[in-house]
Amino acid sequence: MAKTKNSAKIVTLILMMLSLNTIYVLPYLMYTYYTPLQEAMRLVGQDAAYGKLLNIYGIANVILYLPGGWIADKFDAKKLLIISMIGTGALGLWEATWPSYTMLMVIHVAWAFTTVLTYWSASIKCINLIAGSDEQGSMFGTLEAGRGIVGIVLTSFFVAIFTRFSADSAKAMSYVVVSCSIVMILVGVAMIFLMPKTSSDGSTNEGLVDSIKAMLFAFKLPITYLLAGMICGACVAQAGISYLAPYLANVCGMDQNMTVIFANYNRTVCTLIGAGVSAIAAKKMGRSSKFMIYAGVGSIVSYLALILIPGSAAMMYPIMIIMIFSTLCYPVFRALYYAVIDEIGTSKNQVGSVIGIASLIGFLPDTFYTSLCGAQIEADPVGGYRFVFITCMAAMALGLVCAIISDRLVLKFRKTPEYLDSLKEG
Repeated sequence: MAKTKNSAKIVTLILMMLSLNTIYVLPYLMYTYYTPLQEAMRLVGQDAAYGKLLNIYGIANVILYLPGGWIADKFDAKKLLIISMIGTGALGLWEATWPSYTMLMVIHVAWAFTTVLTYWSASIKCINLIAGSDEQGSMFGTLEAGRGIVGIVLTSFFVAIFTRFSADSAKAMSYVVVSCSIVMILVGVAMIFLMPKTSSDGSTNEGLVDSIKAMLFAFKLPITYLLAGMICGACVAQAGISYLAPYLANVCGMDQNMTVIFANYNRTVCTLIGAGVSAIAAKKMGRSSKFMIYAGVGSIVSYLALILIPGSAAMMYPIMIIMIFSTLCYPVFRALYYAVIDEIGTSKNQVGSVIGIASLIGFLPDTFYTSLCGAQIEADPVGGYRFVFITCMAAMALGLVCAIISDRLVLKFRKTPEYLDSLKEG
């Protein structure tokens, strides 16, 4: 697959940009529409219960990451991606009817099957396969940057819909959810006709025994746990971003419509810039881990500033600038940490297993973090937001340490005969 034709690479990359940028919008919708979605779900004043929806989704994810990795190493990614996109969109159409809290939990559990079991590891392995060994960082960075471009377009569309019907939160959010669901279903249909086959010789395990061996071997690889640490850092930072807009509204006094606009464009524009710079930097530096180190340091400094600067109307704009900088840093990790899998010399038939195991560990915060933050904010609003900033800083410190160790392992691998021989063959 490293010799995949450029035209096939481009088509696959574009479809994956559309896919990755939409499939997680609905499960994580509270990140950008925290208060309006809470109102639509009739959970106002119940921040802990509201956060539990995402935690239920996270718990199901954790259970399914491991078998999802096995599935990605066993079946053609294209088929898995099609099932995932159409299934997630169909569940979104159900959510838009705003059923009972119990049914909302059922939907979030079902989303774990369509966004993790059949999608997550398969989507990352898809890019791993179409990219050559010398373009992993630039390919993953381009993917993340493309998601930013698609995100700006879709965000503008969704924000326009929300603003048009914002007088009725339930109605506005219904239109947003339905629109996103339709886009996902259309992308799934497009994959059927436009995406080439995404498997190759040696990239999948034929028998059950081979699959089990690959999974067990992945448990022994250092990259599995280093990747888990980097994922954890970005996971907590991403979740923490959902509290930036509420902090501006509840502590600094920003207007709610302005916070929705800030939350959407802050995330999408920063993803575009952060990932775009990552693609260029990874190619220029020759490896992905080095630029992650810089991003980790920047993230820690920005969260420290948010902890130390008191929230107020007078400090609202300086705080916004710091928030924007902190949001620029975490997409660097998301754009590049999967590139390290190949840069460190991992076999193609083990990629799915490495991603599955690392995701199981790295995304553990999804099982409790938002409900924990919600409980902290309910008990003490100002102190609760400070708790968010402190935990984000600690998580990114973990990611930084893992990026530093990964960088050393990449350099070590590039001195091996295996890597030097691959350069001669290339």
